[in-house]
Amino acid sequence: MAHLIRNSVLAAGIATAVVAETEVSKIDVEADLSAIETYEAAGAWKSLEVDLETAIAERLVTRIADEDADAAEIEVDIDEVALANNFEAALGIGSWSIVGDVDIDMPDPSKDENYTLTVTTDQLDAYYPEGTNTSTLTVESDAFYTAVISAFADNVASKLN
Repeated sequence: MAHLIRNSVLAAGIATAVVAETEVSKIDVEADLSAIETYEAAGAWKSLEVDLETAIAERLVTRIADEDADAAEIEVDIDEVALANNFEAALGIGSWSIVGDVDIDMPDPSKDENYTLTVTTDQLDAYYPEGTNTSTLTVESDAFYTAVISAFADNVASKLN
């Protein structure tokens, strides 16, 4: 009987270790206004920092820890926000993209993640509401903005799984 209990406790401990998720104590997004390359982008994307921080936090809500906890820290530095208008994009002389350096410092430094993430219009179809006509989207479009934020946040959050 003691052998069975010991094996059950061991199995439960292993299962708990496998399911344990990395907690996050900090999410910080910075976007220098000079990163926003067009007038249209500046107007449409003025709350980029807050919106992206919020989107990442929403995806990790069950894993948010106290600031003092030994947990992962996420820092995103948006380097570029380039938004062509529909005419430029149709002519192939412009594109929509957001580029940022992502730094995820894990409690175990050997698991840190540092990479540059680029999200472009080619990657957004799965993030648009059903029935969205992408040919009519503009720089100011809520659907476009939300899709870009979602794609970026999903990528960052996925690195903690």
